[in-house]
Amino acid sequence: MRTLHYLLKKGLPLFFINYASISYAEVIDEAEMVSVPAGEFMMGCDPDKDFFCAFTSSEQQHNIIVKAFKIDKYEVTFQRYQKCVSTGKCLPPATGGALNYGWEGVDKFPVNGVTWFQAKAFCEWEGKRLPTEAEWEKAARGTDGRLYPWGNEAPSCDYTVMNQKVEGNTIGPGCGAGTTQVVGSNPKGASPYGVMDMSGNLFEWTADWYDEKYYQYSPKNNPKGA
Repeated sequence: MRTLHYLLKKGLPLFFINYASISYAEVIDEAEMVSVPAGEFMMGCDPDKDFFCAFTSSEQQHNIIVKAFKIDKYEVTFQRYQKCVSTGKCLPPATGGALNYGWEGVDKFPVNGVTWFQAKAFCEWEGKRLPTEAEWEKAARGTDGRLYPWGNEAPSCDYTVMNQKVEGNTIGPGCGAGTTQVVGSNPKGASPYGVMDMSGNLFEWTADWYDEKYYQYSPKNNPKGA
C-alpha cells in the first residue's frame, strides 16, 4: 500500500492515493511523497524485451499519458497503518502463516494481510487514494522503457527484497531472511523518481478493477481501470 495525490495547476494539492524495506540506520519520513511529472510513457509488457510477457498477452505495451501526481516514497508500514486501526477507522490486518502483523520487530516492515477495501479505507483516512495502475507503473518504471525500477539488470538482492537460495536448493524469502524487510532496505533498487520497493518485498494494491481486455479499449489519457 502506498499513497499519491495530483498536483493541480493552481498549486492547490488535492489528495488522492495511498498504498499499503530502508535500513533504519537512517531516520526516514514514512509519509514522504515524491513528484512524478505529467507526460507519456510506455505501459504494459513487450515480449521482444521480456520473455515473461509471452504469458501476459492481455497486457500489450501501449503509449499513454498521465497527469502529474505525487506518490508515497515508501510502502506503508505496520506502525503507520496501526495508527488508523487505533482510531477505529481501519480494520486490523489478517494474521497467520507468512502474515506478520503483531510480530515483534516488524513495525517498519510493509503492512501485509490487508484487502483492497482495507487499503482504500486507509488511503482515505490519510486524505488520499489508491493510485491507478497507470500511475503506479509510471512511478515504477519512468519513461525509458526499462524492465525494472532500477534499469535492465537482472533482479538480485542488491536491488530488491526477493527469494534467494540460502542452502543448496533451499529458497529463502526476503533475500534469505524468511520474511519481508524494512521499507527502503534496497535504495539501489529505487525507481527513476526515487520510489522504493516498486519491485519485491510485497505486492501492492492499485485502484483499478481487473479486466483482461481493458488494454484493448482503455483511453490514452489517464486510464483508471475497469
